[in-house]
Order: sequence, then C-alpha cells, then structure tokens
Amino acid sequence: MLLLAACGPKTAESPGAYEGARKAAVAKAPTSPAVTAMMRLAFEDGKIDEALAGLDKLIEIGQPPDLEEALFRRIQIMLYIDDDRAIPQANALLYAYPDYPLVPYLHLWMAQWAETHQFDARVLHHALTALQHRYISDDVRLRVAALGAAAARRSPDWEAVQWLLTASVLVPDQREIWLREAASRASMSMLGRLHDAGALNDDAGRVLMLNAARGRLITGDMPAVRTLAGWLQDSFPRSEEARTSRGWAAGETHLANIGVMLPLSGEYAAFGRQALHGVRLALDALEDKQGITLHIADTASDGNQACVQAYQTLMDQHVDLIVGPLLGDCADTLASRLHGTVPVISLSSRSSLANHSPLLFVHTLSPVLQARFMADYAARADDKRMVVVSTDAPSSQAEANAFADEFSSLGGEVADRLILLHDSIDFRNELRALRMRTDDESLLAELDEDMALSAQADTDLEIVMPVNFDAAFLALPGRQVALLAGQLAYVGVKDVHLYGSSRWQDGFLLSDKGRYLQQTRFSDVSFPNGASAELSRFKLAWRDVWGIEPPGKLAGLAYDSMLIAVLLTHRMGLSGHGLLAGLRDRAGYPGLTGHVRFAPDGLGSKDFEIYRIRRDEIVPAG
Repeated sequence: MLLLAACGPKTAESPGAYEGARKAAVAKAPTSPAVTAMMRLAFEDGKIDEALAGLDKLIEIGQPPDLEEALFRRIQIMLYIDDDRAIPQANALLYAYPDYPLVPYLHLWMAQWAETHQFDARVLHHALTALQHRYISDDVRLRVAALGAAAARRSPDWEAVQWLLTASVLVPDQREIWLREAASRASMSMLGRLHDAGALNDDAGRVLMLNAARGRLITGDMPAVRTLAGWLQDSFPRSEEARTSRGWAAGETHLANIGVMLPLSGEYAAFGRQALHGVRLALDALEDKQGITLHIADTASDGNQACVQAYQTLMDQHVDLIVGPLLGDCADTLASRLHGTVPVISLSSRSSLANHSPLLFVHTLSPVLQARFMADYAARADDKRMVVVSTDAPSSQAEANAFADEFSSLGGEVADRLILLHDSIDFRNELRALRMRTDDESLLAELDEDMALSAQADTDLEIVMPVNFDAAFLALPGRQVALLAGQLAYVGVKDVHLYGSSRWQDGFLLSDKGRYLQQTRFSDVSFPNGASAELSRFKLAWRDVWGIEPPGKLAGLAYDSMLIAVLLTHRMGLSGHGLLAGLRDRAGYPGLTGHVRFAPDGLGSKDFEIYRIRRDEIVPAG
C-alpha cells in the first residue's frame, strides 16, 4: 500500500508511462522482459517468494514501463496464493490506474479469486467491469464471460437477469443465449421493474421481451403476453418483435387434436408412464386448455406390430401432431411408414433416426448429441489434439465416435482412441501405452541426442516427457472417470482438459472428492435441479400428484414436447406443411430441459449447460 501511495493516483490527465498505450487503445497487455521473467519464476518454477521479491525490487526502482506492470503482476501472484492483502491492494491499484491496459486482467484475476471463494456477486461485478473496459482483449473477454455466466447461474434471479441483460450487449456471440436465459428467469414483476427503469429500451431489451412473451405464450399465460406485446408496441412500434407479439396477444385459440404414443405396458412401461406424467403436467400447467383433445395409444414394449398399430390408431383419429414414440426400435420402424403431413416428435435417445423421414423429429438429451456439443466447446477452447476414451459398451463407443467425428470436422485432430473394458477399474497399463503412442517423435529425437551427450559427460539426465495432446474426451460413467483421472496423474498425464457428458452423472463422480477433476468440463441440463419459477411450479405439481420421488429427465422432455405441440396447434393454429415449418422455426423453443431447435433433418439441438468441479462440488461453468 505504501508503494502504491508513493506512486500517487494517476488519472486520465496525469502523465504516466502508459499514456501512449492508452491513447493508441492497444488491448494487448504490456510484457516487460524483466516482469515476464518474474512471472515465469512464480508460475513455471513455483518460486513464489523469489518472484514477489523480484517484483518488489522492480517497483522500488520505479522505472517505467516495468513499474506499472510489476504492480499489477504482483497483485496477480498475491491473488493466486490467496494473500490477505491482495484485495485491498488490488482496489487501491484500480483507483490509482483506472485506464491502464492491465485493468481488465486485474478484474479477471479478482473474479477468479472471488469464484474460488464462492463470492458470486463479486464475480458478476468484476466480470462486467472487465467487459466494459476499452482495453479488454479477446482472451480476457472469453474468460470473464465464462466466469460471469457461471456466477449468474448460481445467483438470485434479479442479479442474474440484470447481469445477463447488460453483458449480452458486450459479448455479441453470447447475446442470443444469455437473453433467452434472462427471459426464462425473469418474472413479470421483475420485467416490470426493468421496463419502468428504462432498461428495456434498447435492442437487448427488445429481444428479451420477445423471448419472455414466447415463453409465456407456450404456457398459456395470455395476460403476460398481452402486457409484453404492449411494451414492445410502445417502445418499438415498427419492429418485427412488436408485430409478432401483437399476433400472439390476440389470444385466438384453435381446436387441436394431439396424439401421444408411449410404451404403457410391458418391459418399458415405467418409462412410458413417466413420460405420460410429463405430458399430463404440461396440459395441467396451461392457463387455457379449452379445445385440446388428447389421444393416447400404447406402443407396448415387445414388438413393432403394436407400434405400427398405435400409430395408425392415432392417424385414424385425425390428430394434428404426435408426441412419441419413446423406443428407438419403434421410431425406426415407423420412419418408413409415416404418411400425410402429421409430424411425429420422438423422445428416443437414438439421434441417428434424424433424417429418416421428413415427418420425424427427434427430441433427445442423448449423450451422442451432447458429445457433438462438447466437441464444439472443446474446439472453441482452442484444444487442437484430442484423445478419445470409451468403454467397449456400444452406447459409449457411439458417443465417442460422435465426438471424434464432430471434432475432426471442426479442424481438430484425434491423436488417439482408447477403448477400456466396461467393468475395469485399473487402467494404468493402457494409459502408459497411450503415452507411448502419443509421444512427440521430433521431441524424442532431440531427447535421444541430449541423452547421448549426457552419457558422454557421465552425468545423470532425468527425462520427463510432456504429453503430446491438449485434452481428452471421456465417454465413461462417473465411477470410471474418477478412477481414470487419478490414474492419469499417476502415469504423468497432467494439465490436460477432461471433457464429458451427462454420462458422468452416475453418483460416483465425486467419490475421490474431485481431487483430480479440477480441469474437467461436462455437459448436462439443470432439470430437475434448476431454480426457475416454471421449474419450481413443475416440481411442486409433480410432488402433489406423484409424491416425493423426483421426476426424471424423460418427464421433463415429454413436458417440453407437449408444450411445443400445444403452442403450434392450439395457439398458432398450424397444421400440415405449416406445422412442419413451424417445428423447424430457427428461433426454437424454450423448455425446462433447455432451449431446442429442430434442424432441417429433424434432429433437435439443445443448449446444454456446462458443469465443472469446484472443490468437491459440481457447479455451473458458464
């Protein structure tokens, strides 16, 4: 603090070594060779005390440009080691140098510190402040955006919605997702507060209000739809959003015949009943269900004949749309028999069924779909070389294949494939072989030469080969992920990202308290553990009708599918080719299990959530 006071506060009018960089608006952080050497000493050699002493010396000498950079980098190390003096000194530094190019980095470091201490409000503050700084780099923007989005997921609705609304303007590539999330979490009273405060009078507010109106339309909350349409009309009278919402607010409903085909008898009857519970709760949640007729057919569980018969029964009843079937074999059998213009929304986990018929839509949370999602996530994280690990189980290999194909199509390289026995627990031999197969041959040649020289010099040379891949995708259950992570460390595979899907969520992922899982990221949906108002209503209704046993994801998927069916048929009056086009609307549909868009081939893509391990708990990762 004395060092900072001696430097004195530097405002925009004060002369300083960084003034030229400020005027040039260069976002790249300064890199003094002397300071860089101290940072390497701290983070590569682990000599924290020596690095801090060296930075203190640079600060004492007080010669720019080393002085300012040393002040900021000293705080970075102090935050990293959780020094009690770090936060007050960081705040003093922000006051003294409000416009220095390292300010966004300092906010990033402070956000990271706050995240480890579970101070979500501070994470939101520092992430937003960094995003608003004119010197922010693309790297810092991505990192603070992820931190802020994760903290927003864990924050109360009011704080989260305000952050998402403001930050969406600053991070354009996340705007659509963040505004959808804000709309799903904002109550009408909250939206009213934002509207009265003038916070919805820009483009982000316009999109937020339309998303909110769409969500209320799906659940049949017509008073809310009319209110939002009025606000859009007042603020954006000539906009497409105002025109669209006016049509929704008209409130005209249409007769709708909706078919449901599920296995309600036989081996898979329990799953069919769970899906049917979700369908019925969706109807019960509607404000107005006059004119909706539900037709239910049993596909049974033991053959395709019952499946075909159930489909034909529903077609004879002139349904407008069918929710189901659930079983993949049934959907596969029907694909070639679908006729007319009646769409079928299958709940099968077999995503490969997409494109088998222009009438077949697949709404799924399958790990295969998640694997493609995670391949895109890994590519965006700039991981270039990937190891893909699966078991010998067909479902695990299908997930691994989907990830490998998608990652390769995005320009990544699959460095190796490893297939484990589905019931094995000791992978050390396989992992040692993996290390040998993925060695960098050019680096090995250099090391051979070094070893030859060292032999001539009669000295010992310890060779520690770095791994030659950036990350690994683990299509494994959580029990094996926890074991494999520790064994990877045992054979010297460290500092690589580990990616996965909801397959990890088997209850055993944290069996080792997440000790080797701090660099993991995996996909899943928050259902049924989220805290949105609609999900809370769903869980309360579920408990009232079916007791304390929590709903499964299949119930949520059926619930969402039914609300989509009602929206398009009952609310919008679509049928035939118009209904098929409506299902493929690029805007997609919000739901308890995540926003879904049906591609031209009929496959519903999801906005899955990303999770990580923080200490010994699973938390959203943004």
